[in-house]
Amino acid sequence: MRKVPFSSFRQIAQLSKDRKIVLFGCGSIGEKTLRRLNKIDFVVDNNPNMWNVERFGVTVYNPVEFNKYNHPKPFVIICTTSFIEVSDQLVEMGFRIENDFIVSPILNDLRIIAELESIKKRMLFSSGSPEQDSLEYGGGIYELTIDGYEWSYRKVYSGICYGLIHHKGNIIAIDDKKGIVELNKKYNVVKSSPLKAGSRCHGISYSDITNNFYIASSDLDQILVFDKNYKYLNSISLSDKLEKTGTPCHHCNDVCVINQSLYVSMFSYTGNWKQDIFDGVVLEIDIQTNTIRSPVISNLWMPHNISYFNGCIIVLESLRGHLRKHNAQVIGSFPGFTRGLDSDNEFFYIGQSRNRNYSKYIGLSKNISIDTSIIVFDEETKVSRSFQLPSKLSEIHSILIL
Repeated sequence: MRKVPFSSFRQIAQLSKDRKIVLFGCGSIGEKTLRRLNKIDFVVDNNPNMWNVERFGVTVYNPVEFNKYNHPKPFVIICTTSFIEVSDQLVEMGFRIENDFIVSPILNDLRIIAELESIKKRMLFSSGSPEQDSLEYGGGIYELTIDGYEWSYRKVYSGICYGLIHHKGNIIAIDDKKGIVELNKKYNVVKSSPLKAGSRCHGISYSDITNNFYIASSDLDQILVFDKNYKYLNSISLSDKLEKTGTPCHHCNDVCVINQSLYVSMFSYTGNWKQDIFDGVVLEIDIQTNTIRSPVISNLWMPHNISYFNGCIIVLESLRGHLRKHNAQVIGSFPGFTRGLDSDNEFFYIGQSRNRNYSKYIGLSKNISIDTSIIVFDEETKVSRSFQLPSKLSEIHSILIL
């Protein structure tokens, strides 16, 4: 739940039924709010100079006056730009957010700005760039710390890294050289297991049903299956084209286990992306029988990360810069090569890598970014905040909220 949730006047009408209605704040926002309401019972304000003054046809009181009304509690509409502080104040007084108080819809625009500007979050992101001695760029795993207006990042593991997942309190990463790497919370390697040379593995997912890891190998056109101890078990071939042509044809990128199915993103379902046919899909595979079912999302241009949040399959269509959700509809668009995705159930965290394929998109986009950044995106309002990274740190592959 948001600390300061969005509201509507319809919601206010439903929540305030048969209760006294109080405006917290007697300024212009309260006046604008009152125009949309049928009635109010009284007004309170934290400014002592306003107490016992008449505003909006009623007397302004000290907020302690709330104590007179407990059965039932009055319904409070916050009408001040200090809505975060007043929200905390009301919680301390025993009021429940969205049950006993809400912020005026007049302040919706300011609220999302305040939330994004005050965000505090720690996350990891991986980079598949070549290894560098520098702590500021090159392949590896980085920790990004956001604290309101301040933010910083640092390299915590050096390698050529792609997929990142949480697993039993630790972090599992795919390193092109070392294979499957398990890191503890202090980012120390506690275990690793090599992958087949030349497999060029990317995304990784784990099934609690089979107790197996599933890894997308783009250069083998296969999904590699490992047990919980990182022992190789078998592989699932996406087609017979590699065997016939001697070259990988599908470019599979990410995998996501949901119940008894594995979902795989790839550049080309038919295996013709090297012929400039980018018929990208999210393909479903039955992990009980290892049989390929069919695409569940089609017509994607260079898809990468797949996730599952709140009952929805979500995929990043990287070249178009689209975040797709709700039956694969576009819910957000971004100017860079969009790769790296996670959510804290409030915001989406989306990676932007240097766009090396921008010429393919000329004419389709009016703003093609070559910057590297992580974007915090609010699905409801479409508002975002970007955290710029150095241009030398050109590749982001996965994001993992801590």
